[in-house]
Amino acid sequence: MAQIILNSATAILIATAFLATAAMALRTENQVRVRVPVKVRDRHHPNG
Repeated sequence: MAQIILNSATAILIATAFLATAAMALRTENQVRVRVPVKVRDRHHPNG
C-alpha cells in the first residue's frame, strides 16, 4: 500500500513539473517572438 501511494505521489509531482515547464516554455516563446523583431529593427537603423 505504501509503495502505491508513494508511486502515485511521485507520478503527480512529475506531471506537475512537466506541465509547469511546458507552460513556462510557451510563455517564453511568446515573449521572444514579440521582442526579437523590435531588437532587429533597432540594429538595422544605425547600420542603414
